[in-house]
Amino acid sequence: MSVTLTPGANTALPPVTDLVLAVAWMPGTPAGMEIDASAFLVTEAGKVPSDEHFVFYGAPRSPDGAVSFLPQGAEGDPQAFDLNLQALAPEVASIDVCLTIHEAQARGQSFASLSGVRARLLDKNTKEEVARFALPTAGMSETAITLVRVYRRAGQWKIRAVGQGYAGGLAPLARQYGVDVADEAAAAPPPPPPPPPPPPPARPVSLTKVTLEKRGQSVSLEKKSDAGFGEITINLNWHRPQGGSRGGFLGGLLGKNAGIDLDLGCLWEGADGSKGCIQALGGNLGDYHAPPFIRHAGDDRTGDLAEGENMRVNGNRLTQLRRVLVFAFIYEGAPNWAAADGVAVVRMPGQPEIEVRLDNPASGQGMCAIALLENDGGRLRLTKEERYFRDHRDMDAHYHWGMRWVAGSK
Repeated sequence: MSVTLTPGANTALPPVTDLVLAVAWMPGTPAGMEIDASAFLVTEAGKVPSDEHFVFYGAPRSPDGAVSFLPQGAEGDPQAFDLNLQALAPEVASIDVCLTIHEAQARGQSFASLSGVRARLLDKNTKEEVARFALPTAGMSETAITLVRVYRRAGQWKIRAVGQGYAGGLAPLARQYGVDVADEAAAAPPPPPPPPPPPPPARPVSLTKVTLEKRGQSVSLEKKSDAGFGEITINLNWHRPQGGSRGGFLGGLLGKNAGIDLDLGCLWEGADGSKGCIQALGGNLGDYHAPPFIRHAGDDRTGDLAEGENMRVNGNRLTQLRRVLVFAFIYEGAPNWAAADGVAVVRMPGQPEIEVRLDNPASGQGMCAIALLENDGGRLRLTKEERYFRDHRDMDAHYHWGMRWVAGSK
């Protein structure tokens, strides 16, 4: 009996080693859209052992012969991969199957124009379907997707529905897996306009409130005194249903389902190159008066705190910090950021309140990088990120933090 997976879900595979993983999409692909499937054979570190472990139509077989590209799968699926799990080299921990749109940037294309995107895993001998995953593509601006992952965990093979999108096409996707590829063609630029006049010198923001609306939008603040910025408070709040027995993100996300838990945290990097993570998971609450000069106020496990969750950064010690990445993650339950209507607010003495809304949620991802605080030559620069990831490790890889991640608990 086939298992239907939702984004982020996984299931154990039956004791067979010869499988076919087929990908498909609805007929009637928009004119000029070319879709390619690829497979990355990666180690526990999430990287390919060599460029030859990147399997696609141009390199149709892995070095160990365990993964082969098929130009057509069963029942007319456009592309597929033949998997012999028993033949995989011991260093390979997972097979990530991806889809990319060829020259999407130059052609102005994305997965939003495509429907019926799916992956099916079949027993090669019996042709019976083991599992399937249908990817929701509505509103997707990405041009590359990690669709599913076949991986080994404690001696058991499993398949996970990933559905993580990437902008930029094949090149940034492949680089994440450690493959060196050339960039795809970009859209032809319009004729350059006349050069604008030089911008005026940066001035301290004097508004009472600043809302960062788009990813990449930033604001630069100057300290009001020689001592520094004072206490910087980072608050995360979210929608709570009226009359619910459990408030906070737990009730707001799943209504009657009380099995969900959202945590606020941050990655920090000191001026001396030291790095770490502040979060309730694992009890890493930090210290306000000593390095890293960041303190988490504690985890709201009950959802009863109307003010949400808070962290404090010692702005008078900003010179000892290089950057701080503020994030939130769903510790338990199915991700549903859209229902949360989350908002992060940064406050400090004598400065405008800075608001970052999580208003472009991605489906199936349990981690959100909210904002990046950076020491910019004595100024404090805050940038809206709102990037969604599967977990801490994926977020770390995107921002090149270089930490080692293990499972934690509260």
